[in-house]
Amino acid sequence: MAVLIELVQGEGGVEPFDKHEVQQLAEYLKKHQILLIVDEVQTGVYRTGKFLASQLYEIEPDIITLAKGLGGGVPIGAVMTRLKDIFVPGDHGSTFGGNFLSTRAGLSVLDILEEQDEQGKIAQAQLYFEEKLSAIMAQYTSLFDRAVGLGLMRGLRARDSQTQSAVLDAAFDAGVIVLKAGRNTVRFLPSLTITQAEIDEGFIRFEKALNTL
Repeated sequence: MAVLIELVQGEGGVEPFDKHEVQQLAEYLKKHQILLIVDEVQTGVYRTGKFLASQLYEIEPDIITLAKGLGGGVPIGAVMTRLKDIFVPGDHGSTFGGNFLSTRAGLSVLDILEEQDEQGKIAQAQLYFEEKLSAIMAQYTSLFDRAVGLGLMRGLRARDSQTQSAVLDAAFDAGVIVLKAGRNTVRFLPSLTITQAEIDEGFIRFEKALNTL
């Protein structure tokens, strides 16, 4: 038996689970010998601030899945587990698994982001982006209810789905790509190597878009 969870609901509205509740769940599952699987396809590889969102929640899953950010745009997926005997040779096959291009890209991405993290650049970008997003939230309360998310996985909860759609269309016309998440969330997933100048430019355009509504 196993429980599979996503610590921050990406497609569901960029909604993080409560840390204490997740820790209680992990403790319960461990006590009853039920595996905990954490889907880190969106939250992993520094997207939420740490290499894994599981680290932010201070839990140790039995199995973790990774993809997307691991390859920097090149298709790749990975499964990590502390269960050393779960597979034996021949158990698992994959169309893309283990090919040279994907694995080389993944190693390069990890090298670059590890260096960025050690230099504090990812943390600086996250803090600066959060400040800009908070300023938008404070100024446009007629459009948005609250800011949500962690790290550089962020969202603004629009007042309703019609507002969400209008914001997405206006932002696209202004040259800013933001995404739909859940019923009424405008989602932001900037590059982890984004600069302050790029953040400034993006929010200038985003604010111009909002002023047309």
